[in-house]
Amino acid sequence: MSPICQILIVDDDVDLLDLFGIALKRLQCQIIKAAGGKQALETLKNTTPNLILLDVAMPAVTGLDVLREVRSNPRFAQTKVVLLTAVPIMVDPTSASLVSRILIKPITPSALEANVREVMGE
Repeated sequence: MSPICQILIVDDDVDLLDLFGIALKRLQCQIIKAAGGKQALETLKNTTPNLILLDVAMPAVTGLDVLREVRSNPRFAQTKVVLLTAVPIMVDPTSASLVSRILIKPITPSALEANVREVMGE
């Protein structure tokens, strides 16, 4: 993977943001963190990441809200999205069809890295 790749990690739990960032450090991508859906939408105004690692259950602007915004914008047509959820039933079939993968929390750092590598085609 080239060092110019970008991964946006979105979660309202700042501890998980840090943990996921550490878990993906070996991918040699620029890691961008957003503490919630609203911050993710703001961040996406200025960047087009290769992959978005997106928590589903967040207050105010949910992961599914962010997913709908991303998929409605042609600028993100090549951006892969991986959803993270502790409650898989929260992901409806339509949303599931818009993502590369759905990962169930809790997830180990090594499993997260392996899944992201696979989705990124590494």
